[in-house]
Amino acid sequence: MQLKFQAAKLIEALDFVKIVDPRGLTAQQNSAAFLFNCGTDKEGKPVCHIYSRGKEQVARATFPLTELDGEGLFTMPNNHIEMVRLIPDDEVTITSRTEMKPDGEAYVVSLASSSGSKYQHTTFDPRLIAPCDRDFEAAAKSPSVSYDVGLLHYALSMGENFLPGPDKKDSVGEQFHTIQIFDDSNPDWAKGDGSVFCSDASRAFFFECADLKGKGFSIHGDHVGKLQAFLSKCEGVKIYRGDMFFAVNTDKEGNEKPQIFGWNPRVKTHTRYAYYSPGRDKYVLAIPKASLLNALKQAEILIDQKQERVKIIYKHAARTIQFGSSESAGTVESFPVTTHDKDGDPTTQEEDFECSVSLKSFRSIISDAVGHHIELRISPIPKDDSRPRGGAMIRTIDDVKLDANGKVVVLSEKGEASGTPKFQCKVTRFMPSMT
Repeated sequence: MQLKFQAAKLIEALDFVKIVDPRGLTAQQNSAAFLFNCGTDKEGKPVCHIYSRGKEQVARATFPLTELDGEGLFTMPNNHIEMVRLIPDDEVTITSRTEMKPDGEAYVVSLASSSGSKYQHTTFDPRLIAPCDRDFEAAAKSPSVSYDVGLLHYALSMGENFLPGPDKKDSVGEQFHTIQIFDDSNPDWAKGDGSVFCSDASRAFFFECADLKGKGFSIHGDHVGKLQAFLSKCEGVKIYRGDMFFAVNTDKEGNEKPQIFGWNPRVKTHTRYAYYSPGRDKYVLAIPKASLLNALKQAEILIDQKQERVKIIYKHAARTIQFGSSESAGTVESFPVTTHDKDGDPTTQEEDFECSVSLKSFRSIISDAVGHHIELRISPIPKDDSRPRGGAMIRTIDDVKLDANGKVVVLSEKGEASGTPKFQCKVTRFMPSMT
């Protein structure tokens, strides 16, 4: 079999399929490979499908051929494919053949470019790699859901930081390793229709946008980074939900392009949607973000790395918040940061308040907030037998505007917008205090 094509067409296809790391085919090192499937499309034009199959993920892209003599499958080793990227944009000819050798049948691929590049090497039996066509065709029988690429990418990238870290990998339920978009297909999810949610069993992340209503799905954290990489290359995207989930690149009109990314869903969903009422928040404060982070950094100087906690101190009469830490050798209190009641919100209690929090967790609900001010909300928990020191539920609420490309629209100090808003989103980052 022989095929000819422009080098740039294969490179474009590789940009998609290399999102998935191909798994090894034998016990030997460097035995991973890509599968090529040459034939004709529905219009009778010669094309080549290229696949990368990992343990639980697969990617496929298609590129046009200028000539094709014969049809069939061949492979090319993963560690050799990068040579194609260094070929100038000229015509490439690949020949695939089998040879009989003393130890059996050998698969050989040779490549030549019009600018003089040459390559010949034995490769792997193409039957060792299963294409994903049947899996995709089965999934495509179910209805697809279309997403705005920029919106979905932004929501996933924000939520990913709230998935369990390595220290919690084996101590939380499987559902906590997922990012889930709630819809109304389950009565226990209906109140969260259009909300992206994830949690590490202590912190929680909520991302609400009307454009996500009715578009529910879950994805395990192992696949989130790969899906984000795929989305970053897409113009639009559809997702099919079958025994395998598949994301398909589309144009702006929703017409499917020849690039797909698939993954094994293997997720346990969250059984219900729960978001505690804003009416429970007794302190609703607007705080300059930069000053708050600087005060937090000041208190961090004496943080005991084993305890990793910091004390939040709110003084109502002065309308200030500051942080303190201590250890056997000394104590430190940060400079006070002036706060304001959020838009004159009357719910803020006229009492002083303090509690201890995880430094790492508290920083995580502050640092990614958009804008110059943080909306910090605190719901105190009274002391009781189980909590002799009391405690608090703490969250930040962020009103985020995104443009058509999923970029955040921010206001400068002069009130000038960085873009034209298309999506209005509400982001809640939640954590409990330490008792």
